Amino acid sequence: MKKVIVILLAVFATSAFAFGPGGDHKGGERMVEHMAQKLDLSEEQSEQMKAIFTEQGEKMKALHDETQGKINAILTPEQQKKMAEMKEKRKERREERKEKRKEKMKEENE
Repeated sequence: MKKVIVILLAVFATSAFAFGPGGDHKGGERMVEHMAQKLDLSEEQSEQMKAIFTEQGEKMKALHDETQGKINAILTPEQQKKMAEMKEKRKERREERKEKRKEKMKEENE
């Protein structure tokens, strides 16, 4: 049972880390923009960076999906349902935090 919990935590952490808040990573565009400014990247370098982030994001998603499939294979239907509910609650909390950040940014800009 401890192994299952560790695996679940690893999957959740990996998915959160890989796709960032809200899962709107967009191929690493924000990271590329930041790096382009800080490192004075050429347009060609920026495009190459975007391609790298996109490729890696696809690989990470595939790994996440594979891991999720393996986890679901060892869980009972009841456990799968409970895990789906946990994911939904986590998604809701993430959306709430996202909205709070938007509101805070709006207040700071006024």
